[in-house]
Amino acid sequence: MRLRSERAGDLLEILKVLGDPVLPVYAIIAIGYLLGRRRIVSVPEARSLNRLALTLFLPLLIFGLINNTPITAFDPVPVLAYLGAELVLFAAGIVVLRKMFGLGPGESALVSFSGVFSNTVMLVLPISVLLYPPDQLLPITAVVMLDSTLTFAGIIMALQIIRLGHVTPLGVLTMVARSPLLIAISLGIAFNLLGVTIPHPVVTFIEFNGRAAPALALFALGVVLSQTKITLEMPVVIFTIVKCAVFPLTVWAGLALLAPASPGAPLFVLASAGPAGAMAFSLALLYDVKTDKITQIILVTNVLSLLSLSLLA
Repeated sequence: MRLRSERAGDLLEILKVLGDPVLPVYAIIAIGYLLGRRRIVSVPEARSLNRLALTLFLPLLIFGLINNTPITAFDPVPVLAYLGAELVLFAAGIVVLRKMFGLGPGESALVSFSGVFSNTVMLVLPISVLLYPPDQLLPITAVVMLDSTLTFAGIIMALQIIRLGHVTPLGVLTMVARSPLLIAISLGIAFNLLGVTIPHPVVTFIEFNGRAAPALALFALGVVLSQTKITLEMPVVIFTIVKCAVFPLTVWAGLALLAPASPGAPLFVLASAGPAGAMAFSLALLYDVKTDKITQIILVTNVLSLLSLSLLA
């Protein structure tokens, strides 16, 4: 009887998180999807909104978050476990896509990338901010910093090798250094470690405008996804499973092995369970890679992660 009562309590807690904050955050994607389907907002307009969110509002959000994060409490071991899970599954995914399905090298790299690159910034972070106090958000912040620097640089290097046959370090460095997100991360770390006091009006500006980033980007994502046709080819099915189940389980196993006592382990697993990030789609456009499988993975994982995020949050 007691066990049944505990299970009922767990289910109610999951439904509570699903009802608030998961569904309210996802609702803006649904609105973008509806307006996109009805042709009220076009895909080019959505991409303009997304560019604005990524170049202005998101850097403000990330700067404010990192500036207020207890960086001195940073533990690199869980981050290395997370990175290791990304690298292993990314490499294995390319082999599977090349050998079993005959995909081209660029498409293989980006489909595999979509299986390990979560929409941490635009989806997991807003949900986490609503559920946890700022001093507990270091794991999510660490994943954002990891994916915005090393992971981003790594996929750019892979795509350069595929396109050019070799890596141009200056090209990789230039592309990464131009990222407004990386600039915001660097400034946030510097201000945090140096203990720089930011004037209150500036803090208000950062906090007010930073809040616009997730809503704008998720709305734009909904519009873009509204034009996605679902065919559920086998690579889409496999890498949807990788993103929603295999990657979180691999992160969990890595943390259990390398950092069993880490108090932030649940948030690292939560970050890994987010839907596929739109970065794979953006890079596909930049490097002239087919996007049909990538957009399907993004769409389906956004739907499925409703449950996984509610369960893990």
